[in-house]
Amino acid sequence: MDAVYINWEVILIITMSKDTKEATKNYYDTTQISYNLVWMNKKNLAMHYGFWDKNIKNLHEALLNQNRITADALSIHKGDRVLDAGCGVGGSSIWIAENYGCKVTGISIVNKQIKLARKYAKNRKVDHLVNFFTKDYLKTDFENETFDKIFATESMCYANIKADFIREMFRILKPGGSLVISDVFLDGKIINHFDQSKLDDWMIGWAVPNIPSINVFRKDLVDNGFTISLDDNVKSRILPSAKRIYKIGRLFYPFDKFCNKIGLLSDTTFLSTVACVLQYNLFSKDIMQYHFIQVKKQE
Repeated sequence: MDAVYINWEVILIITMSKDTKEATKNYYDTTQISYNLVWMNKKNLAMHYGFWDKNIKNLHEALLNQNRITADALSIHKGDRVLDAGCGVGGSSIWIAENYGCKVTGISIVNKQIKLARKYAKNRKVDHLVNFFTKDYLKTDFENETFDKIFATESMCYANIKADFIREMFRILKPGGSLVISDVFLDGKIINHFDQSKLDDWMIGWAVPNIPSINVFRKDLVDNGFTISLDDNVKSRILPSAKRIYKIGRLFYPFDKFCNKIGLLSDTTFLSTVACVLQYNLFSKDIMQYHFIQVKKQE
């Protein structure tokens, strides 16, 4: 039930970190090299799961496919002003600018990511279309109704209070504009103690403060003025990537555990490896869902 979920969510927020933003920054500062080595390449610059289907042949295609599906859901046009809320190192922003010729703004609280994103945009010759800023998507300084389209790909989960994210996106989105969110959710069912401990370990390992119930999140969207156009649980489309991450985690776990024990590897990196293993199990047991959500701000 949602009430049970809220109780342990509050407890986890308090116990996991005194400053969840700092935990998120530390996580990405520490693990960026891992993303570079085992996940993204120079063409996709992606840090998300990717969407698989029968026509997708490899991870690179899946990662770009998620960009394409997100852009299609947003109906992006050349004249649009688009926000990438939680842009990572800029892969999706750069891809959209290259393929649609529109202006894209990417924001992240991780300064290292923004520096890399600016470099990559310049290398890809789209720095005239793409701007990156170190900003908190919960409290931006953008004017009201700045953007035509907004997307948040696996970034909303890092908001401590999800309704704060929703309210800020509504404020800076133009009337008639669309927001697309791709992220992890719970279904509101009671979770047994064993599975809850695994879920907590996964969240700590990837510096996620809490995961919302999809029913609570839908209500927050509507209560804050959005109309839900699409809400699909697309877990099956990300499972091949989740399995790949699991295999990477299993491969590195013994080595990382040893290095962590003797002080050669940080706790952050080791716990991230543990989370790589756990996330696939949580998806497989249907404890976690992955939703693709499109909402609109009415004119």
